[in-house]
Amino acid sequence: MATAAITSTNLTYEYAPGVGAVGLDLEVPSGQVYGFLGPNGAGKSTAIRMLTSLIRPQSGSVSVLGLDPWRDAPRLHERVGVLLSDQPAPRHHTGYSLIELLAKLRKRPEVVHQAGRLAERLELDLAKRGHELSLGNRQKLGLVTALSHEPELVILDEPTNGLDPLLQREIGLVLREIADQGRTVLLSSHSLNDVEAVADHVGFIRNAVLVEQLPLATLADRAVRRVRFRFAQAGINAESFASIANVEQVTVASDGEVSVQYSGAVGELLSRAGELGAVTIEAHPVELEETFLALYRGDDHRPGTGGSR
Repeated sequence: MATAAITSTNLTYEYAPGVGAVGLDLEVPSGQVYGFLGPNGAGKSTAIRMLTSLIRPQSGSVSVLGLDPWRDAPRLHERVGVLLSDQPAPRHHTGYSLIELLAKLRKRPEVVHQAGRLAERLELDLAKRGHELSLGNRQKLGLVTALSHEPELVILDEPTNGLDPLLQREIGLVLREIADQGRTVLLSSHSLNDVEAVADHVGFIRNAVLVEQLPLATLADRAVRRVRFRFAQAGINAESFASIANVEQVTVASDGEVSVQYSGAVGELLSRAGELGAVTIEAHPVELEETFLALYRGDDHRPGTGGSR
């Protein structure tokens, strides 16, 4: 197994009971994309702030690339690239002037060229000033500044907010390339679909508690999904799918469209739909909370209650 780029034991910063991130035992393998999943307000951003020396943990310990984020912050900043969910773009800097400034601060003149190539790939106009950028373009600029010095570890908090599906896909390709080079990505998101497309390993945080970490291949057998079918014939009902073990719920709309919620492999379900004369199929994302409920239904170690940041 790969060594860990990030490890923590009982890492905690709690704003109020059940609010923040409590008792995190993270393990992010080196050279992989780690999807850090949780609903909005679950505690992802609080955890990331502890990993990036923005807030000091109240208790517990953490190692990032073998260093302490608080004591060794200057050394870590040279090796880590970070995009926060609320990271602003400097209002009066252009993309060019910001990148040139960062290159001087890092004493890495090659960063300017690397940033230009990435900006072109993400369709970002570096001539515009921060206050002229849309939300999506501010995200792109944040990504360029986080990635252009080719850090050993990349920590991204909801990096695809405000971006269209084609650019989301392109960012996924960039992150996979980073991991293929032996570097590490921690990708925070509330979207299971976004993370599944690029991750090797995932961790779930809910109500401030890290409830599980597992390889993506294991998650594929357990995650909840939904598809919709239209059939050439009428009369398709829930009983039509009764023999499929991993089907959890079947809903038939008034127009005859059939929605099926299931977990695990899709092969048997598709085979049955074909036998019934399906003429169209659409895949639809399921809310992450539904996946949590399915994953931990009946578990003894349910996460606690309360909100988080």
